[in-house]
Amino acid sequence: MLKVVIVDDEPKLRQGLQTLIPWGQLGFAVAAAAANGQEALTVIEEEDPDLVIADIRMPVMDGLQLIQHLTAARHRTQFIILSGYADFEYAKQAINYGVAGYLLKPVDTKEMVARVKGVRERIEAEQLQRERHQAEIRDRDWLLHRLLVPQDRAGDPARLRSMAAEAGLLWSSYEVIAALPQAAGPGHSDVLRQLADAWRPIIEGEYRGVITLHPPYVVLLLQEPLRGRQRREKLYLELKSAANGLRFTAATGGGTAAAPDKLSPCYLKARESIEQAFFGEKGRLLGPNPPVYPVPDPEWLSGGSSAGERMEQLIFRLYYSLDAGNHAGVRPLIGEAAATFLLQGQDERGVKESFFFLSNAVIHKQIGNSSRKGIGTEAVSRFLNGIYQYEYLVDLLEETHQFLLALAEDGEPGGKEQELKKMISFIHRHYAENLRLDTLAGLLNYSTAYLGQLFKNKTGEYFNTYLDKVRIEKAKELLGQGMKVYEVAERVGYANVNYFHSKFKKYEGRSPSDYKNP
Repeated sequence: MLKVVIVDDEPKLRQGLQTLIPWGQLGFAVAAAAANGQEALTVIEEEDPDLVIADIRMPVMDGLQLIQHLTAARHRTQFIILSGYADFEYAKQAINYGVAGYLLKPVDTKEMVARVKGVRERIEAEQLQRERHQAEIRDRDWLLHRLLVPQDRAGDPARLRSMAAEAGLLWSSYEVIAALPQAAGPGHSDVLRQLADAWRPIIEGEYRGVITLHPPYVVLLLQEPLRGRQRREKLYLELKSAANGLRFTAATGGGTAAAPDKLSPCYLKARESIEQAFFGEKGRLLGPNPPVYPVPDPEWLSGGSSAGERMEQLIFRLYYSLDAGNHAGVRPLIGEAAATFLLQGQDERGVKESFFFLSNAVIHKQIGNSSRKGIGTEAVSRFLNGIYQYEYLVDLLEETHQFLLALAEDGEPGGKEQELKKMISFIHRHYAENLRLDTLAGLLNYSTAYLGQLFKNKTGEYFNTYLDKVRIEKAKELLGQGMKVYEVAERVGYANVNYFHSKFKKYEGRSPSDYKNP
């Protein structure tokens, strides 16, 4: 039985309509009655009636306001309007909302019966149309699923084209787009339907293509190829606007399919692009080509260094750029690190783990050699753990950049003099490491020869001589503490004890053993 709700502020009329009209014979049952529009809203939300009979003039909320509210809320309810002669002009406004009938008071029973019969026929016709449309969608979705993920890869192309023609899907070209909602849990299927319903008006409603669900994806099949970046960006913005706050990642199939049986490879490419979305461009319709990051030195990558050695070099270069106050060089180094990890074939998890290791090492070096207490361990822990939560590599790079800059010591006034002071300080703190002038020159954006001359002008010594003297002074201190010669050599940065011996004798005029045991 269909449901009807009667809304009128006159109790006698409400009662009369409930008892004088043979509702059961007409296929209806009176679900409820209300005295005004506001009261009716509550009843209608509870009962979801098929027909509402409402007076045009009522206190609190009149019939026209009631219709406006229900129409805006997309209720499929049919309306019959009641009014007096004086309200005819007013009632015509309601007719613009597509009401099923308009009757003058006092209500004629026969006329009401005829109107209700017409409403029932209208409801049944619309229901039949919806059922047919749903059946067509089910048939179309079945075909689309077969085209997107065919059970038999060697299926008959002619048969598939024939089926596509019957479903109205035989077009001259196809563009496949897959969209993955950024949601999880039991409500995921609801989000899929919400996205599909939100996009149908701008895709199917404008005859641009069709939409189907292939969990966990919403699939858009477009008739016109998205040639050019501008058209892709325009469509993405349309989808984002229509999604009304629902977040999603979308990708194209990387090309146009010329026939229905060619859709599957495009769909698989779109899915692959979504799976690699971490490396893609944020806020865009993804494609098969990820962004390009700064390419590391080819000689470095083609050399014999292991992945661990390259990581140590990245840590050193990044830390020294921060420590030397070369903040402009930090962002390119972070990008170079990303490119290095990608060229090593690392996936999303691997890149995040590498950035965790890199950032952790640089942070601990920076904290260990700094008197600043501005950023506490809680902030460091929050940043490091957050590395695994980023959805896009570009966000990870930017946040890493910002955090390391915030962690670095506040720079003193810049200039060559200040840079040289920091360089000298760095040598005194890192003399045991593999310090090279060309490496430091690259980090400070100077040529090796120019930096070498600046350094000699400042210290009166060539770089390597100055470094050797710092190491020898530290070696004398350690020898005086009773350490063995080979231990001291390794501690101050000389891997070869004989080389250490020759350097020590050069600057001190005697061997390390003679110095230790005068």
